[in-house]
Amino acid sequence: MGKPKLLLPWKKGRIIDAVLGAWLASQVDQVVVTVRADNRSLQKQCLVHDVEVVVPEQPPIDMKRSVLYGVDYLRRRYQPADADCLLLAPADMPELSAPLIDILLAAHDPEDPRLLAPEVDGKRGHPLLIPWQLAGEIGRLEEDQGINVLCDRLPMALVQSDQAGALVDIDTPEEYQQQRENLDTDHRC
Repeated sequence: MGKPKLLLPWKKGRIIDAVLGAWLASQVDQVVVTVRADNRSLQKQCLVHDVEVVVPEQPPIDMKRSVLYGVDYLRRRYQPADADCLLLAPADMPELSAPLIDILLAAHDPEDPRLLAPEVDGKRGHPLLIPWQLAGEIGRLEEDQGINVLCDRLPMALVQSDQAGALVDIDTPEEYQQQRENLDTDHRC
């Protein structure tokens, strides 16, 4: 993007504010964000919210490493039980919603541990719910494998949803501009 996209304006705040707002409005117990040590502006903005920020000593080389830092932190700090679950989503999803997160939480059955992801219009989206008893599988992935490999390897179910925010992430300036235009159009109605 050429600039810190999570700090770009979005609605009445920034992209990261919208994302963290959805998590905090949902039924999750704790929100943990992994942020690079050299990204002090993002750390500061995250701490405006009631979240925990994990700052790895070594910068993560990819998203999987960021997730592993967060999982290790959760394991040490909270010692989750097998009935607990981990929800993952990229931080560049400003249209993520609390109802979407809650739909996945409601579908989670600790007696039938499986990955859960929303499906909107035939497409798999985020967040990804991982039962805690399966979270260790992230660390068993090969160096060149992303977390999406778990969706093929482990039991998984898709949860039908009409929450289009499950599919919206912002990776390019053009996507950002398009989503901002969509926001302007939605607010005019």
